[in-house]
Amino acid sequence: MQINSFEDLIMAAAMQAQPQRLLIAFAVAEAEPDPEPGAAGRTTLVPVMCVDKQVGELDTYANLVEEAQAMGQHWDVMLISTLSGQNGVLPDPQRTDAALNQMLGHIQQGQMDRMLAFDRSGDMLRYH
Repeated sequence: MQINSFEDLIMAAAMQAQPQRLLIAFAVAEAEPDPEPGAAGRTTLVPVMCVDKQVGELDTYANLVEEAQAMGQHWDVMLISTLSGQNGVLPDPQRTDAALNQMLGHIQQGQMDRMLAFDRSGDMLRYH
């Protein structure tokens, strides 16, 4: 299944053989300081908050954005990955926390090839 939207992601996760926990990070886009003369400026994503959700806890992107806004922390990009359960059981809290921490580390290192990214309006972002 090709994923082109947040709703596609939720449907794809719900269709998996094992239960899925969605790992969600919210990041701000910061310009890298002092680009080389003549070089295009680059942007770095800095995680500011994260959460994990069961597929059934999510319905629309707008509701997730509203929940995030209630936390009072500004963000520019939402990055999402999944964590599969085993034997029909969702991942336990320790495994989930370890996966979230690993995800945050990958974002800080710019290794986001296994994550989907969305802007505040819900448009999927492509990055390279």
